Amino acid sequence: MSENKVVNALSYLSIVFAPFIFPFIVWLVSKDNPDMHETAKRAFLLHLIPVVLSILTILLFTITFATSSGSKGVAVLFGIVVILVILIDILMFIYNLYLGIKILID
Repeated sequence: MSENKVVNALSYLSIVFAPFIFPFIVWLVSKDNPDMHETAKRAFLLHLIPVVLSILTILLFTITFATSSGSKGVAVLFGIVVILVILIDILMFIYNLYLGIKILID
């Protein structure tokens, strides 16, 4: 198994142990290896999606409840948004695991 294959797989699988940090470091260090550089970049961006969605949801929660009068409609709508964000986060986690295992198997 080549070193590139292992590092490429670890870039995706790092969502378990070092989300977005490991692929970012590999992306910065691997400028001379185009395959590893592109894979690390994709993994980094895929790892950022759940982080950005979660931060935006927290900001939305803070702004909404600070400015609203606490209506039940806003709470229900926000509950739906939170459930969707959690679902997307879980799907992105599974997708990263899938891509990492796929690289190792090929």
